[in-house]
Amino acid sequence: MIQDKRQKTKDKNEKGRFLSFIFYPLSSGERGITLLLVVVILSVLFSISIGIFNVVLGQIKISGEIADSFVAFYAADQGIEKMLFRDRITGEICPTPGINCFPAQTFDTESGACYTIRVSKTGGNTEIITSGQYRCGTNPLRVVKRGFQVNY
Repeated sequence: MIQDKRQKTKDKNEKGRFLSFIFYPLSSGERGITLLLVVVILSVLFSISIGIFNVVLGQIKISGEIADSFVAFYAADQGIEKMLFRDRITGEICPTPGINCFPAQTFDTESGACYTIRVSKTGGNTEIITSGQYRCGTNPLRVVKRGFQVNY
């Protein structure tokens, strides 16, 4: 019975010491360590968040460039189709064969894109080169180009 009382008293004292450790006021040196740990943890979290932000921003830029790429692709396609029609159906392109018989010219489209066409005819072979570009003009911030080359 006496041992049980001593054991209960010992358990109470250990619990009391544990709780007093948690709520015990820290000395000034211990407060500095706590502040240092908080700063280190916040720095790590900030670094991780900056890394995630960079990845997300890169993905947003890539998705925007994909949309611009489609516009440039269809502008180049439009240029090829118009030149094929003008050459094969109406015959008005390069009446006299030669290299660069239809020098590079730039045409605008309704979508805000443009395309540049160059045609060469040598020895019965016709080569049409076109490049479509989205955001045409003087000094655009971001340019996306797509091109085609047709030989027949």
